[in-house]
Amino acid sequence: MTIENAALARHHYPAGYHRQSVPRWRVRRDVLAKLVLTIAFYASLWRATGMWYGLPANFDDGAAVDPLPMKILLYGLIPLSGLYFLLEQKQFLRVFSRFSPFIVVVGISCLTSIVFSIDKTASLKGLAAVIVLAIPPLLYRARYGNVEAFRVLGRFAIAAAFINVLYTAAFPQFAIMRGSYAGMVKGAFYHKNTLGQFSSISFVCLLSTEKLGRLRYSTLVRWAAMLCLLALIVATKSSTAVVLTMFGSMMLYGIRVIHIYPNRLFRSFVVFLLFVIIGFGASFVYLGVASAVAEAFGKDITFSGRTNIWEQLLPLIWDRPLTGYGFAMFRQPDVMEEYVKVTFDARSTHNTYLELALNIGIPGVTAWTLFALTRVFRKMTIVDPDPAESGARRKEIVIIILIMLGAMTEAGMMLAPFICWPHMVIALSELRPRLRTNRNQRQP
Repeated sequence: MTIENAALARHHYPAGYHRQSVPRWRVRRDVLAKLVLTIAFYASLWRATGMWYGLPANFDDGAAVDPLPMKILLYGLIPLSGLYFLLEQKQFLRVFSRFSPFIVVVGISCLTSIVFSIDKTASLKGLAAVIVLAIPPLLYRARYGNVEAFRVLGRFAIAAAFINVLYTAAFPQFAIMRGSYAGMVKGAFYHKNTLGQFSSISFVCLLSTEKLGRLRYSTLVRWAAMLCLLALIVATKSSTAVVLTMFGSMMLYGIRVIHIYPNRLFRSFVVFLLFVIIGFGASFVYLGVASAVAEAFGKDITFSGRTNIWEQLLPLIWDRPLTGYGFAMFRQPDVMEEYVKVTFDARSTHNTYLELALNIGIPGVTAWTLFALTRVFRKMTIVDPDPAESGARRKEIVIIILIMLGAMTEAGMMLAPFICWPHMVIALSELRPRLRTNRNQRQP
């Protein structure tokens, strides 16, 4: 280091700030804590996707939704989270010390639904899986910030894109579905719709929000992975995934226009107008585009029989409007078979809002929806001077909106231990990174 560089380094710190030597044991603890959190984060992402070798291509063959390796991954998150608690107790408690009033209502609704559940054991297991799967992403986001969290999401998305393309080419007997979904690609996933959801959300995570600089090898790898994700989206023939990808790409750069204005009051006014416009137009535009895409894939305007399922399930909400039938109940195949009578095998409600209303009641789904909407509004009005953090925040906004839109035609996209849950947890979080918080506290 030259004398000039040393002087610049000294002036980098604010007046009155004195660097303190960090004990070696604390450095080792921080390194170990990051290693534990990173492993837990990747494990939660893998468990959420459910990717595994040899999942049957035809549901009639008896495919296990949750094979043994996925159960081991889920159970393994418990000791990893416990180990992190022993390493950084204050940080762990800080993450869970503050909750939104809406989350409190959701939590009470979930617990109440278990008390009145038609299968208490299944409800308890379902809620435990949701909580266990949410802890590592939430801790990582709170410890290292949204920029680092999206780097992990991006790396996992790149690996998953290449793995699923190679898996489809090597094992078409497992990766390409048969039966009523013949010819549709599901890759290493359990269902082609889950692959479509993951690919659309991952594509948005890999989009760049910064200016294109020097072309690097990592950039080429990212572009190749994005092409693979687009190919997988088309191969799944999922109209929902196609629409979400188009909407997400446009929104990510459209939101940037709002962030041009630094005045928070004016930005709040703009966001309010956008909510009004989107509120009236989203249902018509989204459903219209989705219908057109569905017809392009040879499907009907009723979203492949979804409306028939909804008509049978909607009246059930009013039988238990406050408590619901129990957390995760309408994700159970036997419950769906009991309450839904259609010509095909209806394995889900194909609507997350309907599913939540049936599971935890109207107060719970209302509180959750309001919580997500308020978080979107607040994230849109925050001014981030750092371009990297501003880009990551825009991705958080887009992910929340995409998942809420996709929840109209797909089940299990919120409050469920599936594909989008870790992404949703990261996007909804507002905790500042611990390192920045400590630095700000030391400054006069």
